[in-house]
Amino acid sequence: MTRVGRLRTLVGSRRFKLLVSAALLGLLLRTTDVGQIRAALAQARLGWVGLAFGAVVASQAVSAYRWALLARAVGFAEPYGRFCAYYFSGMYLNLFGPGTLAGDIGRVVFLAGGQRRAVAMGTVLADRVIGFIALLWIGAGAIVLLPNQPLPEPCRWLAVLALPLPIVGWLWGPRRFAQWLSPTNVWRARIERELAPYWHDRRLLATALGWSAVVHALQIGAQMLVARALGQRLPWAFFLIVVPLVNAAGTLPISLQGVGLREAGYSYYLPRVGVPRAAALAIGLLTSAIVLAAGLSGWPAFLLLRQRAPAPALRRE
Repeated sequence: MTRVGRLRTLVGSRRFKLLVSAALLGLLLRTTDVGQIRAALAQARLGWVGLAFGAVVASQAVSAYRWALLARAVGFAEPYGRFCAYYFSGMYLNLFGPGTLAGDIGRVVFLAGGQRRAVAMGTVLADRVIGFIALLWIGAGAIVLLPNQPLPEPCRWLAVLALPLPIVGWLWGPRRFAQWLSPTNVWRARIERELAPYWHDRRLLATALGWSAVVHALQIGAQMLVARALGQRLPWAFFLIVVPLVNAAGTLPISLQGVGLREAGYSYYLPRVGVPRAAALAIGLLTSAIVLAAGLSGWPAFLLLRQRAPAPALRRE
């Protein structure tokens, strides 16, 4: 194996992301009063924590519905319950792979069942990209419309560009790429025919973006509940800006479900809106615990799917 190949394998390993998360947490804890963090967590009100956990799980159920819409548009005629089982199994698998990669691969395998795996992969990629576009719009829109937030000026210019560019790239990028390929290329055929609804069906795209907004509203609401559980009443603008940024960082394949990155983001931004550093880190830690618990909630679905071979009902084109 080449040196580049060994490096890629290392970065993609579970050991590496555990190391990154542990290193980031260790650095943050070393520069913060651990006693104050412990005291803040000890005061957490379990009712609000339970509601936050419920909101995170609900957001994943809505994500499964969004994915079902996208997959049915290209011929996968599964019932919603099956999609939900696949999605929650993917959440569980994400605990053991880089970023969301393991869960996404699991969803592809479960959905395809040995058939049309490339198209199944296209549904998962479309689901991720559309969700990311909605997340980017929420964060960028808040930065543009709420100018008094303590952010570097370059962030505002990037936010302005982030509003139109993602949707333009989604609508025109894949089709432009396909035109560069040979007319007999299999990927050109998939982009232009099998996955065509994703570029041509504007109603499907608008509906998927609408459900993505619901997903992110639930996740932002969950973060507000976590802060409330720890006795922090923060300006709502904070959640619209920082939660999208932190959630986007959490998808990077360099940490365990964003652990460490999430706490670093809150420890950087929250003190700028008057929250003590220890309380900011406590909010990040409690949020990470809820995210990991939500991932574990997919374990029963994963066990159920392992006991039987998935048998997707496909509508032949």
